[in-house]
Amino acid sequence: MRKPIHWSTWRERFHPKPFLAALTLLNYQCANMSMGLLVSGENAVVWRGLMVMQALDRLTRHVAWGPLDCLVVDTPPGTGDTHLSLAQNLPIDGAIVVTTPQSAALQVTKRGVNMFEKLKVPIIGLVENMSHAMCSKCGTKNFIFGNETKKTANEMGLDIIESFEVDANMSECINSGKPAIYALPDSIHAEKYRRLANRVFKYISDKDINHAKAKEQ
Repeated sequence: MRKPIHWSTWRERFHPKPFLAALTLLNYQCANMSMGLLVSGENAVVWRGLMVMQALDRLTRHVAWGPLDCLVVDTPPGTGDTHLSLAQNLPIDGAIVVTTPQSAALQVTKRGVNMFEKLKVPIIGLVENMSHAMCSKCGTKNFIFGNETKKTANEMGLDIIESFEVDANMSECINSGKPAIYALPDSIHAEKYRRLANRVFKYISDKDINHAKAKEQ
């Protein structure tokens, strides 16, 4: 496992001159920064091109992140300026592509995967959200949004690294802002989040090991 990245090292690497760093919001032992914290809840952020690049620069290199195991960037869906700016300006270990089973969503997913491949960003895998709903009486899986994600993943040569069903308890956790691993630590949902996190960290660790071996040769 790689050593935690300290924000001062990140700063000196990209911005050797002193600057004012914004403080993060620390929640459940995770440092957070978002445009939602910088604008009022009723204002829409309508940015393109250079404005997106400047915002990303502020949110990554001008924030006092503190020691980090990794930095996760949650991007909007699609193939817009945000993704291009990230790929061109930050070292990215890998992308996790989140999709839902609807055919329209899977088409967007394909375009996103093609974009990352062109930008030479490694793809860790697919995460399927709202994969199905469980009947509360008989436990039957109902694929209310379709069941084409696995087929699409196979066509793109990608693994589905985790799948999350529609669940009322999960919705309650999301609406309350409390992660499932805290609110429902013994649930299958919490186990899936832990499993996903472990898989991503193993991917990063293996990549670091292979990189170190390549440098020694």
